[in-house]
Amino acid sequence: MDIFENYTEFGPARKSVALSGYTTLRVGGPAAMFFEPHKPEHFADLLTQLERDDIPVQVIGAGANSVPSDAGFDGAVIHTGNMRRIFQDGDGFRVWSGATLPSLVRAAYELELSGFEYLIGVPGQLGGALAMNAGSAQWGIWDLVENITVWVPGKGGHLKIEEHTRESVNPGYRDGNLQGKVVLEALLNLTKSSKPQIKHDQEQLLIKKNKSQPVTIPSAGCAFKNPPNDSAGRLIDSCGLKGLSVGAAEVSDKHANFIINRGGATSADVVELLNIKQAKVLAETQVDLLRELVVWD
Repeated sequence: MDIFENYTEFGPARKSVALSGYTTLRVGGPAAMFFEPHKPEHFADLLTQLERDDIPVQVIGAGANSVPSDAGFDGAVIHTGNMRRIFQDGDGFRVWSGATLPSLVRAAYELELSGFEYLIGVPGQLGGALAMNAGSAQWGIWDLVENITVWVPGKGGHLKIEEHTRESVNPGYRDGNLQGKVVLEALLNLTKSSKPQIKHDQEQLLIKKNKSQPVTIPSAGCAFKNPPNDSAGRLIDSCGLKGLSVGAAEVSDKHANFIINRGGATSADVVELLNIKQAKVLAETQVDLLRELVVWD
């Protein structure tokens, strides 16, 4: 029997799915197996079964910081997009990992709850946002976390679910510090506000973002983390790299820390551009930039 049949009970399953349709950069080859579970418990059971069978796994949400190989992924890719539920819990939300950040922004606004304003205009889903502690230079989504429920790897194919608080995880700048754990759901604390105030704050942030970021062209957000007391974009710009291109991948002339796809870019183009930027900044400024984009092996 085809081993693929072992996993179809956990939700929609397909073979040879192009990952370029699931990344904001529109790059990536085919996934050998592609799954889209509908519930966190199905997600956890699927992860456990794949671990038991020693199948390599990648989890993808909105693909907002993912760069899969052009050759694809010879294993299982789990897309969390079907797990979008948001439940109000007092002045907060309990959220499944596939809920999109725009949907959280909208839901909080409608309920006059403040906290998600910094995520206005940010693509992504909750699981990925928590994995990388998405946000701004001054704020990360973990600032809102009361607790998270995670699947724990390395248990020999035995299901293990844990609950953690922000304090027990100790996330950092652009790092959720999950150490391989996979987010199933999270309880997020918000604060009461008003629609006019929330709308005002969102509009101010959007104005700033639209002025400084290439919001209308496929990209994956910031390519590198900001070093302490500096900006990766400023350092890359100071090296004269705006507009530099490899194939159809290009350093945005609007924000030097963004790589955009002008149409037809490959993962190899993106990786080469990342390497050029990193090497040039190190040579000219002695700062070794750390990648924010996740390049799949």
